[in-house]
Amino acid sequence: MAHNPHYLKHIQGVMARMPTLAAQWVSLTLGALRASNTDLALANDRRLLFQLMESLQSQRKKLEDQFAYQIQAEIESADRPSSATSLDNMRLDQLKLVDESEAEKEIEISRTLQLIDLKAEWELRELQAFAATLQGESTLRPEANIFRPTVFARALSNATGDLGLSAGERNLLLRIGAKMLAELLRNFYAEICDGLRDQGYTPLAYRAVTMPPRIPASDINVTQPGALQSLLHRIPSQHLMGRAMPAPVVAASLDHALGQLPSQHSPNAAPPPPGVRADPQTVALMSRLFEQMVKDEQLQPAVQSVIAQLQPSVLRVAIHDPRLLRTDKHPAWRFMNEVASYANGHTGPKQSGLSSFMAFVQPLVQELAQNTRPQAVQFEEALHKVQNFIELRSQAELQPTQQAVTELAIADQRQALKPILRQQVARQLAATKVTDRVKDFLSGPWVDVLAHTMATHDHDDAEVQAMLGTVDDLLMSLQRPATPEERHTLRRALPGLIERLQKGMALIDLPQGQRDAILDELMIIHSRYLRSAPKPRREPTPEELVRQMQDEMAQEEELEPEPIQPRQELDTNVGSLPTVPMSFGDEAPSDQPVAAVSEWVDSLHKGSWCKLLLQGQWVSAHLLWFSANRQFFMFSSDHAGRMHSLTRRALERLRAEGLATSLEDRNLMQRAVDSLLQDLDTNTGPL
Repeated sequence: MAHNPHYLKHIQGVMARMPTLAAQWVSLTLGALRASNTDLALANDRRLLFQLMESLQSQRKKLEDQFAYQIQAEIESADRPSSATSLDNMRLDQLKLVDESEAEKEIEISRTLQLIDLKAEWELRELQAFAATLQGESTLRPEANIFRPTVFARALSNATGDLGLSAGERNLLLRIGAKMLAELLRNFYAEICDGLRDQGYTPLAYRAVTMPPRIPASDINVTQPGALQSLLHRIPSQHLMGRAMPAPVVAASLDHALGQLPSQHSPNAAPPPPGVRADPQTVALMSRLFEQMVKDEQLQPAVQSVIAQLQPSVLRVAIHDPRLLRTDKHPAWRFMNEVASYANGHTGPKQSGLSSFMAFVQPLVQELAQNTRPQAVQFEEALHKVQNFIELRSQAELQPTQQAVTELAIADQRQALKPILRQQVARQLAATKVTDRVKDFLSGPWVDVLAHTMATHDHDDAEVQAMLGTVDDLLMSLQRPATPEERHTLRRALPGLIERLQKGMALIDLPQGQRDAILDELMIIHSRYLRSAPKPRREPTPEELVRQMQDEMAQEEELEPEPIQPRQELDTNVGSLPTVPMSFGDEAPSDQPVAAVSEWVDSLHKGSWCKLLLQGQWVSAHLLWFSANRQFFMFSSDHAGRMHSLTRRALERLRAEGLATSLEDRNLMQRAVDSLLQDLDTNTGPL
């Protein structure tokens, strides 16, 4: 990126200090670990603490160099303009898959960021202002400061990942090291600002920006049946219809709607449902709700206009269809919520997408507004058209990454097949005795082989049958031959069996070390069986028979134990890793219920907009695709050309830590109810 000479000089001066900064951080961290107050409260046991200190002492220079290198690499990356990777025929290995291990890294980074932001808030703000001055900018942008906390948080995570530390040791290092880094950066930022001030630079003045007050959530949950009806009983009629009447523009729309309502005496008028009438209080409530929706500051102006146009039509539906006040699932509410939610995410680089979306929506709204007797079915049809638009738009964005999507779909099938295959292999293993290494291989990597083969072939394909039969063939080969004929049969079968095993292991890219370990063990066993001749048999004496029975009983008691537990193996194709428990900083673990996290993930649909913390920065992203079993998700971010694929477990981990949220915490309808109740409370006192 081109910079003016002053800014370049500033960058070069700061960059030259990175090795010193890294060395200071290592010293501070080692000092904190040695401190007398670093005791069992900070480590599970003293042994973990001592092991970490020993590792850091022996690798001190490596850590200093690595941290300095990672900081410089992150700064250089932050200073480069983001270039969109070509998406043509993109493979899964080119499209970064965020698995659970990556989610843990994001959690590490976010906690480090929090500590830095808390400790160095004012110093960082001043440095951002100086950065704006040096770049000749008139507004403050956090990303304009290439020495922002994200750079150091990512560098810390990367630098500590290459030291060969255990999960517990690294967790403790990050916990203490993040605190030391926050303290160090506070002074570092202050020194940079003092130096710029001494050179005669003046930070860009802050301009106060008035943020709209956030409307607090009310105790009315619109997802509950009859929520709107309860408002009619809760709000006195004089508050709805007296001095708290709608704004003029909304009142005019209301008059327009009522004026176009068919008279009950008109020959073309359909009789209203039993017990339904144009209740003035219902009309007033609907009008007040629309008033709140039209002035909702979270909405784009184009969407506010659309909502205002829909008011007469929705009011006509309310008078003739009592379901509108009974459930938020009514097509009219769903249509408005869908339009508002999808449009809300189109800001910044994706602003152009809003124009095409609203151009599609406008004719639908006009058709509904011109209908003098609209029904739920018309809103349902409009909703389906909007959903189809979103689906087609998502497919178009996915097209360049189709190969990656195909691989994710296959991975999804593998994940669904694994539990079934594990149970089958466990039943086969229960019928014979094999070594632990063989047992682990068959219930682990070979299950991956079977799942991969079945996900990529028809289940009756010869390849599938061959791989399935390999389990029985291998188990049979591990039984000692009793006759020369059996030994001859084993000798003939072994080459094909070993070839199938090697082919299967290659399919899942099993590490060479694991391949060699299992093949070496099999070679030892098979060589012994092929070399030895069966011993001549004789009838045992009574004493030998009793002793044999006792030995067998003892062996059975030893070997009885173990039902084979489902394992969480490394999925070598998609990087699914088991969770490493995090205890970072002084924060309590997430109190998000597991069920609530899972429910949120299940609630996502194509077109859903989310805020995700990825690579240490928040991005607005909308969901383009999810696999059939909802184990893999693909998002498109607000940065042009960027795609993000996540495993379900990664998304759940981020959600549990507050690092994956819906762009809207409440939908349009809920916000309107909350705002209405707040207005009435303000004007009339608590209801």
